Amino acid sequence: MDLLPRHLRRLADELLDVTPVLVIEGARQAGKSTLAHQFVPGGLSTVVTLDDPQVRAFASLDPVGFLQSAGAGRLVIDEVQRMPSLMLPLKLAVDLDRRPGRFVLTGSANLLRVPGSEDSLAGRALTLRLQPFSQGEIEQRVDDWVTRLSADPAGAIGRQPDRGDIVGRMVRGGYPAVQGLSPRAMGLWLKGYADRLLERDSADLGTLQVPVLRRLLMLVAAAPGAELVLERFAETLGVARSTVQRYLDILEALFITTTLPQWSRSLTSRQTRRAKCYVTDSGLLAALNNHTAERLLSPLGVDHLGGVVETFVVNELRRQQGWSETPFELSHFRDRNGAEVDVIIETDRGVIAVEVKAAGSAQTRDFKHLALLRDRLGDECIAGVVMHLGPAGRVGDRLWAMPVTSLWA
Repeated sequence: MDLLPRHLRRLADELLDVTPVLVIEGARQAGKSTLAHQFVPGGLSTVVTLDDPQVRAFASLDPVGFLQSAGAGRLVIDEVQRMPSLMLPLKLAVDLDRRPGRFVLTGSANLLRVPGSEDSLAGRALTLRLQPFSQGEIEQRVDDWVTRLSADPAGAIGRQPDRGDIVGRMVRGGYPAVQGLSPRAMGLWLKGYADRLLERDSADLGTLQVPVLRRLLMLVAAAPGAELVLERFAETLGVARSTVQRYLDILEALFITTTLPQWSRSLTSRQTRRAKCYVTDSGLLAALNNHTAERLLSPLGVDHLGGVVETFVVNELRRQQGWSETPFELSHFRDRNGAEVDVIIETDRGVIAVEVKAAGSAQTRDFKHLALLRDRLGDECIAGVVMHLGPAGRVGDRLWAMPVTSLWA
């Protein structure tokens, strides 16, 4: 497919004008290297990858010379997590010369969680997280649903959805390499991608048992959006609770999974309550569960479609966080009486509550907990939205039904 512009490019250009080191992190095959190569002024930069054994040897034997190899230009270092020991020499190089835009680093693992990384580069580097394509990027339009809805909910409704098109988008997901592939080739690519991450890239994050890590990922994929109960996972896998937590951290560090904390007014309480866990791409989730678009649209797949839709919505919002004009945080809501809301979007203007449904129409009962939360929050509630696969409509005070397509259309 043609090279699609990334919405983060503009912010990346701004950051390169103010920081000596720009870190672009994210999953393999999300487009980090492609984006990094776009920051190379003609003839003034050097691009290397630490996947290359010869480059790693040079960096190991002479880190100072390696970091000076671009001269007055920019050094782009791909897959920097392969050599975490490079962080300390990089810190020293930056302290000697703090010119902005000297280094661009890309990493397929969260550098703060890579063993052997002796320094976080705090105060010397800024980080962008590049995720697979959002639907807006695929459509080549800026998708910023939270800003649009905050300004005018009626203007964020979106177009009438086509159920088959939406499910097809969910099963395809956002990895650049699968766009345009046949369903069979797409499924094989996504499964092979997961295998490589688990069997090879996980080794960068410490010693572990790959079969247990694989089984844990399959447990997460089998129950998208479920609350994390470590004791239950530990019992199923036959390992200690601490091992489950470490392996979950590894999956998140590899950008295979993501979590939503439970919403609370207290930030401390929010971190200690149960989080919900999702695979970071709906296409990858579908492949791990052998879900095709045809199956999900049939009566045989109806019980699985809800989890795929919820995963898709959460990930689209995650991606839009990177460029939204309205900074926002994501969490989920559950109270002691069992009231639940799938996604809470917290902005400086107020709170948006989103309930995700796979149905083709929104029912009155779908708004029950949204109305409850609206009444508790009062004027702080911007809107309560049932996001589904059907048409839009206003159903009450700050309560809306909106199609999934409203996220980007």
